[in-house]
Amino acid sequence: MKTPIRILLVGCGRMALGHASGLESLGELGVIIAGVDPSEDARNNLKTQYGVSTTFDNLDDALANVEADAAIIAVPNFLHRDYTIACLEKGLHTLIEKPMALTLADVDDMIATAEAKGKLLMSGQSQRFSTAIRQVKKLLEEKAVGKIRHVIHRRLGSGRGGDENSWFARQELSGGILPGIGVHSLDVLLWWIDEKAVSVSAIVQNIDPHPDIDIEDEVSLIATTESNAILNCALSFHHRAGTEWTVMGDEGVIHLNGTSGPLLLNGKEQHIPETVHLAGEPTIHLEFLTAIRDNRPLAQASAQDVRKTMALIFASMESGKTGKTVSVSR
Repeated sequence: MKTPIRILLVGCGRMALGHASGLESLGELGVIIAGVDPSEDARNNLKTQYGVSTTFDNLDDALANVEADAAIIAVPNFLHRDYTIACLEKGLHTLIEKPMALTLADVDDMIATAEAKGKLLMSGQSQRFSTAIRQVKKLLEEKAVGKIRHVIHRRLGSGRGGDENSWFARQELSGGILPGIGVHSLDVLLWWIDEKAVSVSAIVQNIDPHPDIDIEDEVSLIATTESNAILNCALSFHHRAGTEWTVMGDEGVIHLNGTSGPLLLNGKEQHIPETVHLAGEPTIHLEFLTAIRDNRPLAQASAQDVRKTMALIFASMESGKTGKTVSVSR
């Protein structure tokens, strides 16, 4: 049996514990050898729930004292760039929670560091590993709807991810709704269609101002892709209408409700298998760790691939500010 991959878990909050749970299900492929969090309560939760006895209150001490192979980073969005580069510079393959960073320049810095160090950098685009979403991808690869012409998506939920005491409620710390949840939606759309966006026109608003909650919380955007397909996306923190996806091609239509179904092809419900076989592994942690173990490139959600998603995110934010159609960075 090969030696387990030694993992430094950076962040010990709710998202990090979700990663710990996912890793635990993989047995001895990977093991968390240390955790990092400024909160003593969070560090104690990691110790109690997952038996991680070594923890640190800051990343510098952890990197100086722990011999790890990889890092999984789940910290507030505004810390992503610096923490990722620190881990890569130390020689750790790195899985960074979404969004990768809060500017495209920071994303490019992270990618450049990973490539210079010869390390994998994976973005936490977990919806690519949702079984129903993967089944749509498989149907599209099989040309079930022919040439894709138009994709319509809405993700409309209540709540802004936190109150005035949460870092997520501050635009400068979280980036707002587009990096916060739009990064999942737009990543799936671009992954399905397998193209880059070319231009975007967006309305981005904070429609319910609050003195201590200033995040942008309502978005409607239309983007075009390299083949002139149209992506139409609505995001909101003010409704309970749920999540829907519709992919229209010149030979058919796919409709997915939520991220688990039902899934319809031309009005007929489709079976969603327990596992959908695509390139790479069926779960995000298994893909990350097996790529490290096998010394191979990531088959899904590499930072280089997800850059096109981040480019569309930031172009949409610029369009929302300027009121103009914006070209998406190549």
